[in-house]
Amino acid sequence: MYGLLLTMTEPAPRDEEEFNAWYDTEHLAERLAIPGFVSARRWVADLAPGAGKYLATYELERPEVLETPAYLAHVGDNFSPWSKRCLGRAVLFRRWVCEQILPGDAFPPPESRALLLACGDVPPEHEAEFNRWYDEEHVPLLAGVPGVFCARRFRAHSGTPRYVALYDLADESVPRAREWQAALETEWARRIDRLTETCEWILRTYRAYAPA
Repeated sequence: MYGLLLTMTEPAPRDEEEFNAWYDTEHLAERLAIPGFVSARRWVADLAPGAGKYLATYELERPEVLETPAYLAHVGDNFSPWSKRCLGRAVLFRRWVCEQILPGDAFPPPESRALLLACGDVPPEHEAEFNRWYDEEHVPLLAGVPGVFCARRFRAHSGTPRYVALYDLADESVPRAREWQAALETEWARRIDRLTETCEWILRTYRAYAPA
């Protein structure tokens, strides 16, 4: 199964220019030089302060890439001085290490201009039905919406909530389409909403980040 490293970060406003310079000139190049990293993209959204303005998606040949000496040589105590400074000053940092569970072997198309993140969990007693709904109804319906280039599901090895879905989109307007909204209003979708209403969910649409 292909892997995904997903990070949600936000610098303090005073640090944002340096944060983006670090990401664009050091961090991404450093990560993409590690064997097993296939691609990486950044995304940005207009959110309330501290909610996670920046998202990064790192496509991996497999989740175990993040256990290799080549990767470990660049994290923790081995962070570069610039990495330590920028991440140490961040007001928010969340990280997920995931395996792709649907379809299992898909990489995202480079033409995506927006990304919808759906990250949530389900009580253990309803997990089997939750996964059937996602795989048999929800993803197929959303994948058929005009402007959806790719729909993938992941299970997190680390990070919470445990289930992550990423939808690569033509633009940020796609989730407002009639077909998208209809997929959220089926009888089965409403049942899953009730079963998961006590769990944490992150539902956000990000646009493709472009360096200034």
